[in-house]
Amino acid sequence: MTIPLKKITATEAVVENLKTRIRTCEFGPGEKLPSEQALLKEYDVSRLTLREALAKLAAWGIIQVRHGKGAFVSESISVPALDNVLIPLFPQINADRMGDLVEARNTIESEIAAKVAETRTENDIRELEDLLKFNSREIVSAEAFADRDYAFHISLVRMAGNDFFLSMYQALHMQIRSFLVQYASSVMDWEKALDRHTPILKAIIAKDREQARFIAREHARICASYVRSYKEENNRPCNRFIRADE
Repeated sequence: MTIPLKKITATEAVVENLKTRIRTCEFGPGEKLPSEQALLKEYDVSRLTLREALAKLAAWGIIQVRHGKGAFVSESISVPALDNVLIPLFPQINADRMGDLVEARNTIESEIAAKVAETRTENDIRELEDLLKFNSREIVSAEAFADRDYAFHISLVRMAGNDFFLSMYQALHMQIRSFLVQYASSVMDWEKALDRHTPILKAIIAKDREQARFIAREHARICASYVRSYKEENNRPCNRFIRADE
């Protein structure tokens, strides 16, 4: 029997490998990681990929990046924490939690939308408008749609300017992306699906905090409705959420 392997990005591969090296105490608490040049040579990835991986580890509190000095394993990190206490709640393992994930994600996103509506800048608006421009030559797969959808939401999180929101959202990246791939696979019109974010943007442009919150929650309702209908149609909710690359 052929065992299907989960496809992950180069960034995710670097993250997982560094977590393993820290977990096995190759790099202990407070110790400095190899230099950027050394890590680039070890992993044979681009500088951008490496920096994205380090940024993710920093967002989780696993490492600390000190300007001009390098990256260090956090002093207070515990090895068991690297296995992430949220894992039992992830829908890939417990399908009954998919609805919980959608509810939690969109509760956060509704408050983020409200905050951005209050603080947004003209540059923020232009960035969000660009992310909602559909290009059929770029969005050619469910995975590509999921990446664009996620990019819109993570941009909102960054614009909200709350590091806790950002860390929480990044920690759920794999689970959110897995859901978005499944959502993209269920719809026929990706352009229309991307355009469902436009009302959120319009409320943000209008600086209407309550409307932005309401519309973001309505967006959540659509996602929750998708999950319910999917479970009803397939009667095996767990299987379809195992892989993000179907």
